[in-house]
Amino acid sequence: MSDQLLTAPAPAPARSFLSGPLPVLLAAVLWGTTGTAASFAPAGASPLSIGAATVGIGGILLLAVAGRSALPVLRSGRTGLLVVGALAVAVYPLAFYSSMALAGVAIGTVVTLGSAPVFAAILERVVDGVRLDRRWALAAAGLVFRCLACC
Repeated sequence: MSDQLLTAPAPAPARSFLSGPLPVLLAAVLWGTTGTAASFAPAGASPLSIGAATVGIGGILLLAVAGRSALPVLRSGRTGLLVVGALAVAVYPLAFYSSMALAGVAIGTVVTLGSAPVFAAILERVVDGVRLDRRWALAAAGLVFRCLACC
């Protein structure tokens, strides 16, 4: 028997709190407060202008962070999927801030955050062919029920 089969794989390097969980936690806090922050915008600011500003500023920051690492994706031949993703990312804030203006921050946030996992799973089913099982159906039904109970 080979020595390779008897040796355990090397453990993954441990991440510190500053390079692992902290940035994720900060991003979640900032993202979770965008509806509330937008509600304090001047009266003349439309939800579409707020959404467009977030897309523009966020896109510039994302490009600055991604830098050259985005080039392989562009060269991979899956540019159609990349364009669909970019359009979805551009439309999302426009729809999100419009829903905040129409329904209020609390209801808009509950519906948006509650429906996002369901739509992501359906998209994963359509694009990647991932099978949605009974566990997913129960979780989705519970999510819809909880969203309805909050509203």
